[in-house]
Amino acid sequence: MAGRSARDMTEGPVFGHILRMLLPMSFGILAMMLVGIVDTYWVGTLGTAQQAAVQMSFPVTMLVMSVSIGLGAGAVSAVSRAAGRKEGGPSLARISTDAMTLALVSVGVVSLLGVIFAEPIFRGLGASDTMLPHVVDYMTVWFAGIVLIVGPMVASNILRALGNAVIPSLMMIAAAFVNLILDPIFILDDVFGLFPGLGWGVSGAALATVAANAVTFAMVGWYLVVKEKLIDFKPEDLGEVWHHWRDIARVGMPACLSNIFNPLAMTVAMSGLAMARFGDAAVGGLGVAGRIEAFAIVPLFALSASIGAVTGQNGGADRLDRVREAFRSSFLFCIGWSLTIAVILWIAAPWLAMLFLPSETGQSAAIAYWRIVPVTIAGYGITIAASAGFNGLGRPAHGMVITAGRALGLMIPGVVIGGLWLDAPTGVIWGVALANILAGTAAGIFVLTKAPMTAKHGRKRKPRVAAVSEPAVVQDTP
Repeated sequence: MAGRSARDMTEGPVFGHILRMLLPMSFGILAMMLVGIVDTYWVGTLGTAQQAAVQMSFPVTMLVMSVSIGLGAGAVSAVSRAAGRKEGGPSLARISTDAMTLALVSVGVVSLLGVIFAEPIFRGLGASDTMLPHVVDYMTVWFAGIVLIVGPMVASNILRALGNAVIPSLMMIAAAFVNLILDPIFILDDVFGLFPGLGWGVSGAALATVAANAVTFAMVGWYLVVKEKLIDFKPEDLGEVWHHWRDIARVGMPACLSNIFNPLAMTVAMSGLAMARFGDAAVGGLGVAGRIEAFAIVPLFALSASIGAVTGQNGGADRLDRVREAFRSSFLFCIGWSLTIAVILWIAAPWLAMLFLPSETGQSAAIAYWRIVPVTIAGYGITIAASAGFNGLGRPAHGMVITAGRALGLMIPGVVIGGLWLDAPTGVIWGVALANILAGTAAGIFVLTKAPMTAKHGRKRKPRVAAVSEPAVVQDTP
């Protein structure tokens, strides 16, 4: 297997490999979540219109980032399956190079279109006259630098596909650290009265994010090229490039869609169809509860970022017993972690509610959420782990059906019907909980009893047929 830090995950304890990746990934994800909170704080000091502008950008940035997550999933799948097949360094380098090229080309097109059409996009989304200049300023910088944001994500996924989660996590922490330093300098006119800032406002917030990721891109790029020799700069046959792009997109496009389903379901849960029927305080309670829960279930997110590499390598090596063990042990981890978090949040719920929410309505909604949903969060963990595991096997359709089933088939109807049936915020909350239980149970049974464990490699490239000369005519001698 190519690279000094590459790890063969077709041998040794299966969950040991997952755990070795899960722990550093958890710290990396926590660091990036902290950046989001700090960004919100500093922009909030500028004024209501500026803060609203950044919040309004969130759905668009999430949509674009889902594309990069999909490309990353495609890269993990292609590289890990090739590693499992014990393909040599040159082959892995070729696949890795083509994955990076596809990501940069795709995102480059999005970047250009975003810079050109930022204003009409957000005017169409309903940005007010006071908000529009700020959101355009923010998103123009963000779109211009998106290649520097997505590039490190895909590069880190390539390393994770080979079993190296430490370097990607260190890169995420480094990006978070640089962002935290640059935020007040770029955003404010004056930094704590100690020294003058650049005063770039919301544009500064976006530029801090881009600059931090540029540093990370340089670091991870150097690691890929120099340390791991996973980038091949030699010209390649265009047919081979297209073959790799097609294999990556075959997994990446469904993975991209899968990442949209859950935010869509949560949007409906917060909307007038569900929680918003009961007032702003109830919406605030659900929002705070969800944000706290997101921190509590970071290990489940890290699990979903780790399992694809393990299933991909073992599927590529036809170690079907180890693929099944990867799913089984991951599901057990989800159940154990869910029960742990449920106990903690049950005890801490009243204190957390009083700390973050001023109204009794909001507090009661948050407490109800923390005492109902966390015990069911294992179901959510099982669905995202199963989806990521199937992506690793090159079977994204299975993963997309699982995530769509939970979000679109169960959660959206559940929160709407629950709110109407009980005519209270707890109805919406029970809708979320039941969606987790039913989706997790169905996914677990399907994966462990019926689902195929073999890797799907897509269409093989047809070999080029060399021109064959006409055979010489042999004349009989008299």
